[in-house]
Amino acid sequence: MNRIIHSAVAIVLLAGSAAAAQEVTAPATTPAETSPAAAMAPPAPVAPGTAPDASQPSPAAPTPAPAAGSAERNAEVMSAIAALSPIIGDVQIVGPWAVDGRNGVWRTIMTQALGESKGSRFFFQQVEERDGKPTVVSSTEVTEIAEVDGAIVGYRADAPAEGQESNLTLFFDIVPMDGEISETYELFVAPGQPYRFGPASN
Repeated sequence: MNRIIHSAVAIVLLAGSAAAAQEVTAPATTPAETSPAAAMAPPAPVAPGTAPDASQPSPAAPTPAPAAGSAERNAEVMSAIAALSPIIGDVQIVGPWAVDGRNGVWRTIMTQALGESKGSRFFFQQVEERDGKPTVVSSTEVTEIAEVDGAIVGYRADAPAEGQESNLTLFFDIVPMDGEISETYELFVAPGQPYRFGPASN
């Protein structure tokens, strides 16, 4: 009888010990602290064929080198501007021309004596590109304009007629010295032919 009681007590004690062991939880683990050396270490190189890590900053793109010859072109432009005479009052590209397989543009130049309202001189030029540079191939003065007793307040190009795309027609607004209302004059130019200048017909 005593043996049975002792066995029962032993079974109860063992069962209680097992339950107590199951209720004990393991202490929470604390993440390992990162050493300063590990935080400052550079990222590992990317193996060939492996996509780069998007979290890493991309290297800066190289600065493009200046275009070849840009310094020379700038120096040429600045030299031309510095050499431009103060009496040049107006320069315009007013239309294209084409003759015998050659082509270029019409350019006009008007001079004005400083401090004077009349006495303008007017030139038209044919400019053609040769060896990559614009070249003046002809230059003609409209001598009648210098003799006009009035002030040129403006001029404009008229669109050429179909089939005459190389011709140049300009209309001038000229205010007489003794008047207030401008008068219109017309200049007609065709490549290789004498120009015509006079009061506009319409």
